[in-house]
Amino acid sequence: MSRSQLLRPAAVGLAIAWAAGLTAVVAARNGAPLDADIAVRDLVAAQDRGDGVRVALALTQLGAGPVLYPVLLVLCVVTAVRRSAREILPVLALAAGQVLELVLFATLRRPGPEYILEVTFSSGRSAAAVLGWGLVVRQGYRLLSRSPKPGVIWATALAVGAVVAGTRVYLGMHWLSDAVAGLIAGSVLLATALAALSSVDRLPAPTWRMPAWLKASPWAWTIPAAAAALPIGLLLASPPDQRLKDFLVYHGAGAEAGNGMNLYDFRTVFDMPFTYPPFAALVMEPLSRMPLGLAQALWTLATLAAVVALAPVALRPVVDRIGMPLTVTAILLTSPVRSHLRFGQVGVFLVLLVALDLVQRKGFKGWGLGLAIAVKLTPAVYLPWLFVSRKGKRLGGTLAWVVGSTVLGLVLLWPSAGDYMFRASRDTTRFGANDIPGNQSVRGMLLRALDPHTAETAWLVLAVLLVAVGTYQAWRCERAGNRLAAVGVLAALSVAVSPISWVHHLVWLVLPISALAAAHRWKLVAAWFAVLVVSFPSLGHGLGWGLLTNVQGLTAVAAVFLLPYLTRADGRYDASCSPRPEPRPCTTRPASDS
Repeated sequence: MSRSQLLRPAAVGLAIAWAAGLTAVVAARNGAPLDADIAVRDLVAAQDRGDGVRVALALTQLGAGPVLYPVLLVLCVVTAVRRSAREILPVLALAAGQVLELVLFATLRRPGPEYILEVTFSSGRSAAAVLGWGLVVRQGYRLLSRSPKPGVIWATALAVGAVVAGTRVYLGMHWLSDAVAGLIAGSVLLATALAALSSVDRLPAPTWRMPAWLKASPWAWTIPAAAAALPIGLLLASPPDQRLKDFLVYHGAGAEAGNGMNLYDFRTVFDMPFTYPPFAALVMEPLSRMPLGLAQALWTLATLAAVVALAPVALRPVVDRIGMPLTVTAILLTSPVRSHLRFGQVGVFLVLLVALDLVQRKGFKGWGLGLAIAVKLTPAVYLPWLFVSRKGKRLGGTLAWVVGSTVLGLVLLWPSAGDYMFRASRDTTRFGANDIPGNQSVRGMLLRALDPHTAETAWLVLAVLLVAVGTYQAWRCERAGNRLAAVGVLAALSVAVSPISWVHHLVWLVLPISALAAAHRWKLVAAWFAVLVVSFPSLGHGLGWGLLTNVQGLTAVAAVFLLPYLTRADGRYDASCSPRPEPRPCTTRPASDS
């Protein structure tokens, strides 16, 4: 056995002994501070700290989760794309280490050094800094395809950990003994994590194959059924007048339309107004004639049916790879579709209409896109692409459906028409607060970062730029025969440039994901699905981390710029091709739409 192999367990054993001894001393004193703790506290209190407090407050964030997790997660995801999925394990190691440190010392509480009445023995932030930055350096080496150097890992981890530990004492948030215990605990956890990850690296690459029954057996449908059971169960547990809050808007507005009232004066019991064009209320009017409970049940069943229909139409490459049940399950688990089932939104139907029209190209040219624009203006981002791509018949058909449906709604609902055209269509305050984390559009991000006037000006400039870039990128994809990528770029554009893009609007992002799947970018597909599954706006807002709050909307912006480059190698995929046993995209050039 080499000297290094002998020294490592000896060092870990010594650190554990130090931690155990220090813990025993503090426990024997019933948590009372040690003489050294009081001496250091008095020394710090005697200093004129001034601006030092602000510096310490900034440096202490190096041991905070909102800093550590995004940095480590980005490194792990990029490395996983290049290597294998087990490169995500360092993130799990950090989480497990923090939980273990908390469990070990949670019961040992003591009086705080200054204004904090009670603290936990062992500074958790100091321990997290040692463990987290050690893993960050290790992952940085792996990203550069180099062997991690233990000396550099430990020097960086202990240096950052010491800085964080010092700030905890300086700010009066922990005693010196707490900070020392945190450094020792972090060192033990880092040594354990590095040893475990090294053992995993020596294992052979996984050769797991998907069982055939997950793609072919009817029993596989129990998986999406289970995925849908929880949101539907929560829905049924609530009173009928509080279920599907957005559907209550459609149901009530439909009733107003049937009674000849002004749609845009209507408000639900939750003070939610109707914000769609009049044609949308005309479509909803038959539902208002049903009892509310029956209409809600039918809407939920229709949403589930639309999700099942969306899988083979919009996500055909994914279906060919993993089968219908797992594809439907993946869609159901995303936060946009969970939001649809919870609130009863219309977006999944609009995506299905556009996919049927532009991806499968069935029926009259332009019917699906035209109807979608008549119900909601967001899909109108496809119109400039049809124009520059010289698809005259499809553009004419789309405009015919848009104009015909819109005129029908305006004429039949005339009391509401003037209000919609001259006020309601431009009043963004009717959507509620536009700067909350749920708004993932570029405008929402700017409103959270800048003052309202500057944000609105910047949004107008960026929206024009994004529309120009997105239209050009979609034109390039269509010219190369990659219809799926063209449709995906514009779907992402609709999320980015809309004034309001609530989380449920992100259902449009299944279209660029499908283009990535057609190009065999399976790791990116899995990563993007993961981004849509986690409620990042709520998570980031809760942690106070702006980048994490905006990550779902930023993926839409990134898709506008990067999707053509990520799919250009083998991204042609014609949905009219029959499924193949191997998950290879069809290379048939799409039929002309001109």
